[in-house]
Amino acid sequence: MTVSETLSAFITSTEFADLSANQITAAKEAISDCLGCTIAGSATSTSAMIRRVAEASSARGAASVIGGAQSLSAQAAALANGTAAHALDYDDILWTQYGHPSSTVWSAALAVGEATGASGQDVILAYAIGVQINGKLGRLVNPLHYAHGWHATASIGVIGATAAAAKLMRLTPQQTAMALGTAASEACGVRRNFGTMTKPFHAGNAARGGVLAAELAREGFTSDLTAFEGEFGWAKTLNARSVPSAEDLRAQLGASWELDEPGIVFKRYPACGATHCALDAIIAIKKENKLDFSEMEKIICDASPFAKTVLLYPRPKTALEGKFSMEFSLAVAAVEGQAGLRQYDDKWVKDPRVSALLERIMFQSRADLEPDISADAVPAEVTVHARGKVFSRKVLVPSGDPRNPMTTDERREKFIGCLAGIYSNKDARLMFDNFERLEEFQTLTGLVQPSQTARKNQSPQLVSVQ
Repeated sequence: MTVSETLSAFITSTEFADLSANQITAAKEAISDCLGCTIAGSATSTSAMIRRVAEASSARGAASVIGGAQSLSAQAAALANGTAAHALDYDDILWTQYGHPSSTVWSAALAVGEATGASGQDVILAYAIGVQINGKLGRLVNPLHYAHGWHATASIGVIGATAAAAKLMRLTPQQTAMALGTAASEACGVRRNFGTMTKPFHAGNAARGGVLAAELAREGFTSDLTAFEGEFGWAKTLNARSVPSAEDLRAQLGASWELDEPGIVFKRYPACGATHCALDAIIAIKKENKLDFSEMEKIICDASPFAKTVLLYPRPKTALEGKFSMEFSLAVAAVEGQAGLRQYDDKWVKDPRVSALLERIMFQSRADLEPDISADAVPAEVTVHARGKVFSRKVLVPSGDPRNPMTTDERREKFIGCLAGIYSNKDARLMFDNFERLEEFQTLTGLVQPSQTARKNQSPQLVSVQ
């Protein structure tokens, strides 16, 4: 069997009954976290632009466009929702993928699930399968694939999105294998675009590509069955660490579920995950010692060398760039004591207190903080010189990681915060509770698009972050 056929066999043969209670819970928690991020992201100008293009290029359909006034085709909805999900860089992380799994897989599953009348159990299973494939491929091709410049959220995510879409469309094993081969040719996304609107577009485009690949295969469209491992195929062309073999994948797919190990990381801060250990450290130092930013004479951040490869903007000019700036993230957290949605706004980039503190921050790599072959978090140690003393904190695992998880109350708080100004508190809580029991619903109707009377505004108010 080829890689495409091996993946197809796993996709088509796996059933909801194969998931454990813990895996079902993990999937539901990731789905609701991503939904909250999508709703918040729908209020950005990035999402508004994507929606306008999607609406202009798509007929009316059965798939909800979050933040939009009408439902569109599954492809158009996946594009819009996937972009919105990643627009604030608040969506979850899968370390083995070196990327964000849910913005692509869940966005594709939601669009196809609504279009096909799927149940909650159907979409949970499709989501779990897509994440499983993302992680197992990531284990085989990273870190070299990512280090070469590919944004794995897109270049691997489109494969997981295709898997989820194919499962929900109930494609045959042959059709599914063909869809995966087509998706291999849709893999794209360059990391140089981090800090711009194009980065979240990567996620939306991958979700759309997954739906498109599955729809084409349903019509009889063909691809090469060795599109992954063959000469000039996906793995070699995209600079994979190793070329996946059918045997390797079969063993990995049957060994464990990515939802269990390493599990999904939920972001506590709407910024690149490479900042999160450092943010945990500076916020703890400030809170525990009751330090004011004006007392901080110098801040030194030693971090994994990996962090330098993704945090490209030491002096950001926009909040989008600020999400990929260790210096800005530390400065705004030192001033505010937090780094939430409100802090990653363009006004903070221009704030004189933040600007002054930037000059006193040193961000440097330290070899002993380098993660293993799987990214496995981005450790950091932050040292603050203040009051003639030195305050230091090392964080190896960020808050929100499965090894340092959010509580249900913390996840609910994040969800409600994402919906603030768009839905009432009451309706936000209802939506969160519904997704906590997603497997009980026979269809997705009304779950992500409550009646207009439930909304504070017919359309989200645009925020200045982007």
